[in-house]
Amino acid sequence: MKLWTPKQSLKNGRFMIQKVLGGGGFGVTYSALEQRTGKVFAIKTLNPMHQSQEDFQEKQEKFVNEALRLRGCNHPHIVKVYELIQEDGMWGILLLTIP
Repeated sequence: MKLWTPKQSLKNGRFMIQKVLGGGGFGVTYSALEQRTGKVFAIKTLNPMHQSQEDFQEKQEKFVNEALRLRGCNHPHIVKVYELIQEDGMWGILLLTIP
């Protein structure tokens, strides 16, 4: 099971995890700083409970497909997907935060 920790570097130093923002039945959300630009993003991943299940790869595929569908949405009450990243076999959805 993978949990990212504060000060952990992702994507060859592009992002630095700041803290865990929260978690629930489906995912864990982190605050991450993009080192080059100073922008703060939220990154959502599947939670450890899902990671330990036999069908984790299938769940990750559904997770990525959800992000792709969300990326096509434009509404003030729907989060804006910036991009998808993969680190150590785990997918993360980068969400734009309010400046």
